[in-house]
Amino acid sequence: MHVIENHSSFLCVNFQGSVDQEQLFKALREIFLHPEYPHKNSIWMFEGCECDFSNISLYDLFEMIKAYYPRKATRTKTAIVTSTGTHHAMAQLFCEEAGHQAFVFSMRAFLDRAEAESWVIEK
Repeated sequence: MHVIENHSSFLCVNFQGSVDQEQLFKALREIFLHPEYPHKNSIWMFEGCECDFSNISLYDLFEMIKAYYPRKATRTKTAIVTSTGTHHAMAQLFCEEAGHQAFVFSMRAFLDRAEAESWVIEK
C-alpha cells in the first residue's frame, strides 16, 4: 500500500507493507497524475516496508519515467529513503543508473528522512 502526501515544498510517497512491482508502478502512475508533481520535488519513503521487486523491474521504471514524465516540469529532485542497508544499496544503484538515463532531475538515496527533506527543498 502507498499514500501520496502533499507537503508545502514537496510530495511524499509513503509505502507500507509489502511493495511489489505492481505497487511501485501504480504509485508512479498516481504521482505523475498529481496536479503539483510537475513543479514539486518528491520523496519516496521505503522505511519499514518489504521490497519485493527485482533489478529488472527497475529498468522498466526508467522506461516508464521517460515515457510519462511531464514535458514542462520544473521539478529538479527525487529522494529515496530506505531503512535497511540492503534497500539503501539498491536505492543507491538505482540512483546511479538513473544518472546515466539523461533525466532532467537528480535522484539521491538517503537513510534519514530529515536529510532527504533538506536536500529536496534546498535551492
